[in-house]
Amino acid sequence: MSQKMFSSEVEGGKFLGSIDVIQDAYRAISQTSSTYQLDTSPSGIKVLAFNCLSDYTIRFRNGEGLVSSDKHKVVDFISTKVNPNLSINKAAVELFELHFKELSELSNQLINGQLVVTGCGLGGYLAILYTLLHQHYADLEESNGSKTAKRPICITFGSPLIGNQHLQGAISERPQWKSSFLNVVAKTDLLASFFSSNSEYKPFGTFLFCTESGGHTAFEDQEAILAVLDAMVTQNAESYQMHDYSKELGSIRKTALYHGASKFNESNLSPLRAGIVFQFQEIGALNDISNDLIEKMEKKQTRMIIKSRNVYEPTKKLNDMKIILTYIEWYMKTRRLTGGYYDSYKDAKSATEIMGKNEAIRHQLNLNQYWKKTVEENDLVPQKEGAKLRKRWLYAGTNYRRIVEPLDIADHYKRGKTNYMAVRPNHYKLLEKWSEEEKKGRKPSDAKTKAASLTEDSCFWAHVEEALISLRDLKNGDRNNIATDIEKFEVYVLHSIKDFSVSPEIFVEGSSFMKWWSEYKGYKGSSYDSELARYMNNKKYISYN
Repeated sequence: MSQKMFSSEVEGGKFLGSIDVIQDAYRAISQTSSTYQLDTSPSGIKVLAFNCLSDYTIRFRNGEGLVSSDKHKVVDFISTKVNPNLSINKAAVELFELHFKELSELSNQLINGQLVVTGCGLGGYLAILYTLLHQHYADLEESNGSKTAKRPICITFGSPLIGNQHLQGAISERPQWKSSFLNVVAKTDLLASFFSSNSEYKPFGTFLFCTESGGHTAFEDQEAILAVLDAMVTQNAESYQMHDYSKELGSIRKTALYHGASKFNESNLSPLRAGIVFQFQEIGALNDISNDLIEKMEKKQTRMIIKSRNVYEPTKKLNDMKIILTYIEWYMKTRRLTGGYYDSYKDAKSATEIMGKNEAIRHQLNLNQYWKKTVEENDLVPQKEGAKLRKRWLYAGTNYRRIVEPLDIADHYKRGKTNYMAVRPNHYKLLEKWSEEEKKGRKPSDAKTKAASLTEDSCFWAHVEEALISLRDLKNGDRNNIATDIEKFEVYVLHSIKDFSVSPEIFVEGSSFMKWWSEYKGYKGSSYDSELARYMNNKKYISYN
């Protein structure tokens, strides 16, 4: 298998060394005299370049360490459920706080255009934090249906590592964030290696290491990045002056990008291992790298290549789930004349009903598995209201919840269980919560005049089942708050009818709701009068559509 594999990072290094945007970014930095400056590159792309104030540079060199994100609200948007407390260099956070308001306003102005964010040395710290903020705003825009929001790329030059493993983890959880960072590091830039493997700091994104002779290679593997930074610490003199990248960038453009297989001492290397060895050799770091690390990288990249061949494109997977849902929708339509699909599923008796139920169960399991995983993955990244799922996924998830959750409720009560709401699966609760949050952001719509094709409250049948249980308890003489609960259920049903938020299917003869009404009417007697009783006794539901 490995004989057919090549290191994608070799090709990545070649590509990065050949593109103009890196040169444009460094040119913008050299022309920036203030903390930040917005320019336009020769290709027409906006470039936001950052510098660092001298007093913050002094504080950094004096050893100011990491600070927790929970003490600095300007960076709390980076946290996730998996990585709720992350740590960032103190000088970086405080410099970001100083300019947060104006940078936030700037991000909103630039959100719909192509943008390169850049900075050299500690100016790279501001570039990184600004890019994370801009990515966050892009997430919010996209979740609210925007198709114009653009994501930035961040190119830093010799920027030291900025945060700990939890910052690295929080960024890695969002692939679109992680892929936007490129740190160009000269082999002789000691400031860039200020933090290495002997510190709490961890790298993220892509590192393009380069030499004055034009050698260059790209790494994403954090162990490889730290190993090269370690080698830089041992080779460089104790000088933390801002490095001039002009020579390295000029040499990269002039140098041949591949030196040939003859550079290797071993002729029997697999293409993948040869590529990894070449990367370290290209920047003169091979003698500082252990064979164990090279072997570990080879195994890791092999796993990644195999995994990439089995990747299922998210939009295609969603479309597959929509197709599966149509089978259950068809099941619904074919059961409307036999007590409705909820009761037909719950009380299937004939061979035809059981066969239809078993087919629905098969699709139900696939849908539940997909949506549980999708919701869990999205819930790991906390965002502002309405930003959990993009609208396409949120609408599909709402339809799934309204169609499939009643089947789960039917299974629950068929097994003799009670109080479904106490054990309701979390993915249903989150889908409902996100749907309600998304509604808050919409403009008020006109009042509905037609009944919903799907009952909007996916737990409607659970409330019906509990009302049936309560009524039977009431008949058996247990009056402890039960009468009040049933009265609340009456109000709930009447409100749902007036709001046209329930499907006409609830009134199908033989449905659990009609069974409840028949029993409740018998218990209360013909003289019982309420708004729901008048509605039902006068059979107004016949014209409910």
